[in-house]
Amino acid sequence: MFRDESARVIKNVEAKARRRALGSKKSNPAPNSKLSPSPMIFETRGKSLTLLTPKSTRAPSSTVEAPPNWTTDDTDLLPSPDSGSFPSTPLTAMLYNLNPTLQERGTALFFARYVVTNENWCHQRFDFVRDVWKPASMQPERQVDGVMASMTALGLISWAHSTGCGETWEAARKSYCTALRLTTEALQNPVEAVKDTTMLAILILICFSMMDATTPETVHAWRGHIDGAIAIAEMRGVSQFQTHGGIGMFKMLCQLVMISCIQRQLPMPQSLIDLRNELAKVQMIQDPTWQMSESIYKILQARYDITRGFITEPRAIVNCLLAIEYDFETMLATLPQQWNYRTISVNKRHPGIYQRLCHVYPSTSVASIWNSVRACRMLILETLVSQLQLLFDQGLATSQDNEEYVKSVQVLRTLRDGIIASVPHHNGLVTPHGNGSARSSISSVTVRDTPSPPAVSPPSVSSPGSTAGRRISSGAGPTVLDPLKAVDDPDEEARRFMLLASSTNTIIWPLFVVGMSSVCTPEMKTYVVERLQAICAETGDRAADAVAGMIEEHELGVEWPDAGFRSRYNASPSDVALKGT
Repeated sequence: MFRDESARVIKNVEAKARRRALGSKKSNPAPNSKLSPSPMIFETRGKSLTLLTPKSTRAPSSTVEAPPNWTTDDTDLLPSPDSGSFPSTPLTAMLYNLNPTLQERGTALFFARYVVTNENWCHQRFDFVRDVWKPASMQPERQVDGVMASMTALGLISWAHSTGCGETWEAARKSYCTALRLTTEALQNPVEAVKDTTMLAILILICFSMMDATTPETVHAWRGHIDGAIAIAEMRGVSQFQTHGGIGMFKMLCQLVMISCIQRQLPMPQSLIDLRNELAKVQMIQDPTWQMSESIYKILQARYDITRGFITEPRAIVNCLLAIEYDFETMLATLPQQWNYRTISVNKRHPGIYQRLCHVYPSTSVASIWNSVRACRMLILETLVSQLQLLFDQGLATSQDNEEYVKSVQVLRTLRDGIIASVPHHNGLVTPHGNGSARSSISSVTVRDTPSPPAVSPPSVSSPGSTAGRRISSGAGPTVLDPLKAVDDPDEEARRFMLLASSTNTIIWPLFVVGMSSVCTPEMKTYVVERLQAICAETGDRAADAVAGMIEEHELGVEWPDAGFRSRYNASPSDVALKGT
């Protein structure tokens, strides 16, 4: 019935188009002229694209024609079969054969990847963009503003990262330069400088610079955008908290500034902390993760004080780190009950699941929060262990230090296992049967196949007390003072950091911390490398493959020194597996 009706409609349309063509025979185009019943033309790199022309033809780049006089008769858009240009494709499919311009593609990719994206795809989501900006017009001759140009640039460079297309990369750079010029002009006007659209354009440019920061010059540009955004936020003051979009942009700015402070080894700017406190008064924020950011700010301040020589004694450093670790434990105790995860076992071996055990979370965003906390705590505890070792070497350690040492090592292993167990959820491999409670016993799930190559499942996760034959990184893994296990070349260190900061998948950074940590076993290292390579193969995130290469080149060092340090601590593993690990 549907086919009969479709055939009838097409037949009527063709007949009407034939009559229209015969009636206007004198006005038919010459054989070499452009075949287009509509004068709308889109210019793309010297080629004119029309709605219906099946063969592309050259047109002068300066060709500009008046917009068409649209009517309610859709057959005006149909070609005449007598004109010799009747397409071989069905008429109903013509619109799907249109080639979008690079600007259209870049804007579409921006919205797909940064606005309506899956929660696991990107941790910098511009879901507030509709509250801040709307395009002035959809006509091809519309004037491009700074927001539109920056959106196009970010969308195109994201696509270039996935495809490696040089032409797309070049187009992204050109759009970036346009956005930079337009935004700079807006900053010259005191009224325009504090508008939401100006701040939005700067935030998008910051994200672009993070993905493009492969040289010292681009890293410097990224820092310049960050500093400019901070100055604009200070000028906007508390008035920026009057709208949902303004609040969303300020929160994103705080996140981006925090990343910059980590890379530059600086504390969080006090002006942003003060504005953040004002926002807490206005919005009465009850989000538990709000406290997590405060704990990270304390880490930044502690690292700054240590590297600048304000805190030098190992004992003072240990006490400072213990206080921050306690803050994280307190924050985890306030997490909503519905944020708890379930430990489940799979019913078959799978290369994407370590030891047939994994965690299932209420959502991927909740899993990302857990892993962010785990990664931060691992950095703190790695630093704590290294400082306690100094106390042991100096003969200044006490029995309490010995207990803290062993406890830190055991919690490190539990945090490591938690990140490893979250990977299947992040990759969408598990589909639990039923909706059991987060406190329920281990349940069985079905594992979904992936395009990953078959491999033998790694051995079991070692128990907290098992250290036989295990080798770890010499001294410590990534620490608060050295989160990247930095090489001697500062430029290479900056490149590594920007690679991690700009990665689109939220599991990459936690996997990096695990793969480089002092508690990573050779089997776990292999698993981490394989999972990162699988992420690259399945999502096109080239940062994952680059991080896998870093971990693969990282050599595991000697075993933990003097196992006798741990012998005096007789608590069971459950005593140190604190909530949140």
